[in-house]
Amino acid sequence: MSSIGLMDGAFFVGRKEIVDWINNTLEISIDKIEDTCSGAIACQLFDIMHPGTVAMHKVNWTANKDFEYVANYKVLQNAFNKAHIDKFIDVDRLIKGKYQDNLEFMQWFKRFFEMSVNDKGDYDCIGQRSRGKGGADYVGGKGKKDAKPTVKRTVSAASTTTRKPVTTSNTKENTAPTTTTTSSSATTTSKVNSNNTSKINSNKTNANVKSQPTASNAEMIALKQTNENLTKQFNEMKLELDGLITERDFYFDKLRDVEMLLQELEDNGKGNELTNNIFKILYATADGFETQNKSEEETETQQSDVVEEKINANNIETNNNPVSIAEESET
Repeated sequence: MSSIGLMDGAFFVGRKEIVDWINNTLEISIDKIEDTCSGAIACQLFDIMHPGTVAMHKVNWTANKDFEYVANYKVLQNAFNKAHIDKFIDVDRLIKGKYQDNLEFMQWFKRFFEMSVNDKGDYDCIGQRSRGKGGADYVGGKGKKDAKPTVKRTVSAASTTTRKPVTTSNTKENTAPTTTTTSSSATTTSKVNSNNTSKINSNKTNANVKSQPTASNAEMIALKQTNENLTKQFNEMKLELDGLITERDFYFDKLRDVEMLLQELEDNGKGNELTNNIFKILYATADGFETQNKSEEETETQQSDVVEEKINANNIETNNNPVSIAEESET
């Protein structure tokens, strides 16, 4: 299986197709190629191809450190050796979590898988995965559950207001006249009533003031939710764009290497019909570009014609007036 070269069709499979294939095969949900850098996914894919060769109980699905990644790849390498698979695993590059390295390894693995088995049959992905550390809870890149938001309860001022009982005591001595006692108690009662009335009014005012911004609070919550959704969409689109750019650069470099190899053959006189046909494919223009290139060439030709006509006109004028030119030089 190590004979699968870089020019094999396996290495022209896109990122999205690889991610979907892994998710459908292993019944998980990873988001990106970099999620395969731990080696655990490769171990289970090989366990489907060669049951019993992978020590699934040694696979660490919660690995997040380099030495834990290395341990998983050792399990995979041992399984390769048992199945007599001659394939070198560049562990030092894979555990760094770089997109390109893990993409090429998974492209090779997909091609290897398709050449070995037609489907996974009755293979129990979850059961086999649960034999390893953290495998029972592993669902891929989206396995972490979001923490539940904490709800803060606010207690209104009206409910916390405590009313003190009003007690009316007569500080006058029993020997005081009856009229004086009656007037003082009446005065005290009126003051207490007025204080209670002012407190009730102030509580109503505070309650009204606090109830007014309810609508604006709802609008702020809706705006924050909208902002969070837009930010999430932006981050997803940015991640998708970064992946497409990396994938584009990867294939461009491959084509550039092919072009340089063919050019070297041409320079050494080893070109043939096959190299010519490959050159035609490399230099073929897509629909919509050929017309634009022709129009640009016509514009450049017209501009060069105009310049040439001006030069010819100047030469003719110079030949017709040789005397004036000599006089100007003497002057």
